[in-house]
Formats: sequence, C-alpha cells, structure tokens
Amino acid sequence: MNEKGKLSLTVRIIVGALALPSLLLAFMLISEAINGRYEGIGAFEVVYSVVGFFAIYIALTGKKFF
Repeated sequence: MNEKGKLSLTVRIIVGALALPSLLLAFMLISEAINGRYEGIGAFEVVYSVVGFFAIYIALTGKKFF
C-alpha cells in the first residue's frame, strides 16, 4: 500500500500541522502588501512563508525530496 518515495500519513499530518504558522505569516504578508506597507516585510519573513508553502506541498502530495 505504501509507495516507494512517499511519506507516511502520520508524517504528512505532522508536517502539515507544523507548516500552519508559516502559512498564517504568508497571509499576513499578503495583507500587508495589499495595504501598501512593503517596508514592514523582511526577507526572512518571505523565506519563512515560502518554506511553509513547500511544507504544505509535501504534506499534500507525500513526496520525498531528500
């Protein structure tokens, strides 16, 4: 049942749950950008948000990248 190269459901749930704060940060950054307050957005926040989207992608697909 488990395909080679796929993460188990338990690991996918944990990764998805741990990615939620970075997704909330991403939505906050989008809100700040819509309101025109770009100066309050730092590079680390953008990178952290992108990592969150990557983690959600891993959680949804179950693919192993390393």
